[in-house]
Amino acid sequence: MTKYIVVKGTSGIGNRVFAVATGILYAQLSGRQLVVDWRDGSYSNTGENLFFRYFDCPIAKSVDVLPVTDSIYPAVWQHQLHRSLGSLRNEFGLTGYADMSFDVSRLDYEEDIIVLSAYTHKIHAMRPLFTGDAMGLAQLTGSEILSSILRENIFLKEDIFHEVEKFKNENFEGHMIGVHIRYSDMKVPLPEVESSLRSLVGSVQSRYPKFKIFLATDSQDVLLSFQDKFPNVISISKWFSTSGKRLHQNPQECQDLVQNGIEALMDLYLLAACDSLIFASRSSFSFLASLLMTKPNHRCYDIDRNKSLIKRVELRLKRMIGV
Repeated sequence: MTKYIVVKGTSGIGNRVFAVATGILYAQLSGRQLVVDWRDGSYSNTGENLFFRYFDCPIAKSVDVLPVTDSIYPAVWQHQLHRSLGSLRNEFGLTGYADMSFDVSRLDYEEDIIVLSAYTHKIHAMRPLFTGDAMGLAQLTGSEILSSILRENIFLKEDIFHEVEKFKNENFEGHMIGVHIRYSDMKVPLPEVESSLRSLVGSVQSRYPKFKIFLATDSQDVLLSFQDKFPNVISISKWFSTSGKRLHQNPQECQDLVQNGIEALMDLYLLAACDSLIFASRSSFSFLASLLMTKPNHRCYDIDRNKSLIKRVELRLKRMIGV
C-alpha cells in the first residue's frame, strides 16, 4: 500500500521550495510518495494548487491522490488536510515545525500520511539518515545536497521558462551582475550592498567592456535609488506594494496573486543566470538564487558572511528554524 509525505506550502517562494526539496529527499529515502500542497492562498485565492502551475516535478503529485484516512501524523492534521498551515497554526496556537510536522530524522512512521510543515529546508536534521545507500550524502554540504535536489527534480513550467529566456535574450549583455535586495519586512543593509556592488563594478569594468546589473527587489524606492546611483541597472516589469509591505502574502493590495508568483520566479531564475550575485543569505529567496546559479564560473558575494561570527551563527540559526 502506498504511503505519502505531504509538504505544506507557506510564506514566500524560497521558503516553499526549500520545504519541497526536503520532501523530495525524504520521499527518496523513505519510499513514500511525495505530495505537494500549495493551496494556502498566498499566490492564489481560488484554492488552486499553485506548485503545479509554477513547476514541473516528476516525483511529486497533487493532493487528489491522497486516500481518505485517519492514519495521519501529526494528528493535528486529521480531517484538516484541506487547511493551510497558517490557518491551523493560528486557530490552535501552534508554532509550525515543532508541533505541526513529523520529524525528518526518522523513517519509522507507521501512518499512511505524514505531513511536513516547515519554513525552510531541514537537510541538517536529516543527516542521521545518511547511511547505507545514502552514505554518499554524508560527505556533501547542505548547500551541495540542496543544489543537486533542485537541479534534478524541480523545473519551471514551460511558459515561465520561456519568459525568463525572452528577458535574457532581450536584456542580458556582457558580464551580468545580479543583485537581490529584500527591503520590505526584512531590510537588507543597503550601505553594505552598495559598497559590495561598487567594488564589484570596479573590478568588472576593468575586465569586461560591457556589463549590466540585474536588480531584483521588493521595493520600488530601492530600484529607483540604484538606477540613479549605478550604471546599466535593469529589472523586470512587476507589481510593487504602494504601502511598502512585502510582495508575497499581500492579497489586500495585489490584484493578481498568480502573476505575483510568476514575477518572483522570473526574478529568481534571472538572478541565477547572472555571472556574479550579490545577496544576503538571511533571505531564503536570496540563498535559493545562489544555489540555482548556472554559469560554470559564477561568483557569489554573500554580505551576511562578512558579519561577525556571533552574527553569522544567529543568521544561520534563523535560517534553520525558519524565523
